[in-house]
Amino acid sequence: MRKVLLLLAAVLVLGCKESAVRPYQAMASITGYDMRECASPACGGLLLTINNDTAKNPPSFYHTRQTLTQLGLSGNSKLPISVNIDYKPDTGIFAEFHYIVITHLKVVN
Repeated sequence: MRKVLLLLAAVLVLGCKESAVRPYQAMASITGYDMRECASPACGGLLLTINNDTAKNPPSFYHTRQTLTQLGLSGNSKLPISVNIDYKPDTGIFAEFHYIVITHLKVVN
């Protein structure tokens, strides 16, 4: 029995490790909603600006089709919201309109 307890304790100690603080891909601001009404897929969604954007000829803002609640935020949040994000380009029909998909988000206080 003692060997089993020692083995269990060893497994628990070895299984624990410090969680590293993971850097995010970019600092950004969710600035508001795209309120344009048009038949084009280039309208609608949230507008974001990415700080220190390293893309070649970066746009003044990016779009995301995700809502505030889908991003884990309150739908009544006051904009702009400073955030750290990981993202990838939207490769669907919205690709040419500077749409991105946010994969991870953390609000910066």
